[in-house]
Amino acid sequence: MKPSLPDRQPSPRARRTESGATFIELMLAVLIISTTVVASTTSMQGSASIYHYFADGKHEALMLAQEIHEAALLLPWEAGAEAKFGEDVFDLYDLDGKSYSPPRSAEYDLIVSNMSWSQDVSVKTVDLANPDVEVDPATFTGPTLVKLSVKIKEGETVVDTLSWWLSQPTQG
Repeated sequence: MKPSLPDRQPSPRARRTESGATFIELMLAVLIISTTVVASTTSMQGSASIYHYFADGKHEALMLAQEIHEAALLLPWEAGAEAKFGEDVFDLYDLDGKSYSPPRSAEYDLIVSNMSWSQDVSVKTVDLANPDVEVDPATFTGPTLVKLSVKIKEGETVVDTLSWWLSQPTQG
């Protein structure tokens, strides 16, 4: 006859600590890690699309055209005593036909971040009733507007053309 050996079963508490992580705990860890990966990927894609928008040529063109627009708003409508924007721009109408390469800021400083770009300016007086018709302000008696257009080019490629309607400020 064989002597009987006592049953050696570990206590329930000891078995639980030796068994490791449960399936539910593993699933929770996978869920947390995957949520973190998805959130960071989405955030990176959003940042990349925002960077692309600000690095886009149209945005650069808008900024360069706005520099000329700001300069035009500071110019007098009648010829002044001294040049206000460069050597030969005394008033708003002197901007017509000017081309700035490299581009200029509203204070006439070089914009060194866009050295291969240019700003071509057009200033036209048009009939207020029919803005498609250019008129001579010296002979036209009706109400007029001024159309300021700035064509932005990168090298020889036209990136964008932006226009603003200007009306002569009232004397106050």
